Amino acid sequence: MFVEFSANAADLHRSCVRLATKLAQISDNVDESLYFDIKSKRLKISVEGASANLQAEVQCDGAASVPFTVLAGVLHMLPYFGRNSVEIAFSPGKMRVDTTIFYNRSIMLSARASRNDRDRLENTSRF
Repeated sequence: MFVEFSANAADLHRSCVRLATKLAQISDNVDESLYFDIKSKRLKISVEGASANLQAEVQCDGAASVPFTVLAGVLHMLPYFGRNSVEIAFSPGKMRVDTTIFYNRSIMLSARASRNDRDRLENTSRF
């Protein structure tokens, strides 16, 4: 996985539901994507001019876009994990929530995340 973070499950659920509601109000397109920007100790989720900022424990920073339909499946599952914190990771075509993997070819990493991963791989292959 190329982008990975942990966040409070209740805060994540609440923020995503709020953004999903906002998206439903302004767009009839259910294939719209939500954007995750993960840096340092911050997670920003945004869609169509609305955004939410959360505290996060970041293992690998970067950015990813996830179709609303995939995120809707994740939101339905979050309460069943039964934990305060949930670990999420993104790679091209995949989103992992703890041990559950969601596949969708529309899950993408941004160029910034991909460039960071290339740099990391180049630096480790020199040793």
